[in-house]
Amino acid sequence: MISYEVISSYTDFLVQWSVSVANATSHSDVYSISYGIPESYLLYSAQPQLVNIELIKLCAMGITVVVASGDDGAPGPRYRNNYGKHLYWAYDPSFPASSPYVTSVGATMGVESGTPEVACQSDQGGIITSGGGFSTIFPAFPQQTAAINQYLKRVTPKPAYGYNSGGRGFPDLSLTGLNYLVVVGGEIYSVAGTSASAPSVAGMIALINAARRASGRPTVGWLNPALYASDGNFVNDISSGNNLCLSESYFYGVPCCIQGFNTTLGWDPVTGFGSVDFTKLYTLLVNSNIPTVSGNCIHSWLYSSYRHKYLITPLRVSYLITQVLTLERARRTI
Repeated sequence: MISYEVISSYTDFLVQWSVSVANATSHSDVYSISYGIPESYLLYSAQPQLVNIELIKLCAMGITVVVASGDDGAPGPRYRNNYGKHLYWAYDPSFPASSPYVTSVGATMGVESGTPEVACQSDQGGIITSGGGFSTIFPAFPQQTAAINQYLKRVTPKPAYGYNSGGRGFPDLSLTGLNYLVVVGGEIYSVAGTSASAPSVAGMIALINAARRASGRPTVGWLNPALYASDGNFVNDISSGNNLCLSESYFYGVPCCIQGFNTTLGWDPVTGFGSVDFTKLYTLLVNSNIPTVSGNCIHSWLYSSYRHKYLITPLRVSYLITQVLTLERARRTI
């Protein structure tokens, strides 16, 4: 994951990209994003809301957007150069992984070495730590509130104070993120990160969309409602590990923090529901009758917009109605 200090340039890029996709005469059914910026840089910016609206339009068009959850645990990359163990820092979620209208992908490890699969942790040899937590900008979408509530009741030890328990929880799922082989300039390198696990999941979704199209069905679009409705029956549950540490630094070692989350049975803000089992995911999305998901993003957006303090003004209500009509027309063309 790469974080940019130039906030407006970064978020403008996302707006421009999503607008260009929405306006294109042809487009992919799945996109994978491996960039992120700490939400602490965006708390007083309108840019995340603009990006979110464009993402909603894409999901209404039947497009799935997959985003890497980050490589610096729950604290985020702002503290990467602080050496030490168990320091008091802060929770700092990554955007756009924290948007409700993307599917956020974390990382696991163990598969590459033939050992039990656990959360990817830099302090356990994973090089990076699976990013995750609760958004400080976006509320939890309705389909995931039960999973979040169950996690907060079940997990031990309880997370340190400071996170937003009402925020959108992420990641939604994970995949192995360690020891990917890539070729650069004819040379083979081993890499790690959610920037590897996320596009791998996107490739799975592309294969699933191809199977759905072959049977005369639409693309999966906004994936999250189906994932949460299944209660995680498409994964190998990961119940070992945490995301208290940041990614490993050559100069500073592995900084770790009091703030962070532990895995548990079911969904958690470290690996989501767990590591994707492609056969199970294929069965869920191809062989079972999941609801049409393109319309669900519109309904969820209405719910979240009503709850979100930044959107409750007469001008925003008028804008909301206009956008709903636009999105509904887009949905009917799918």
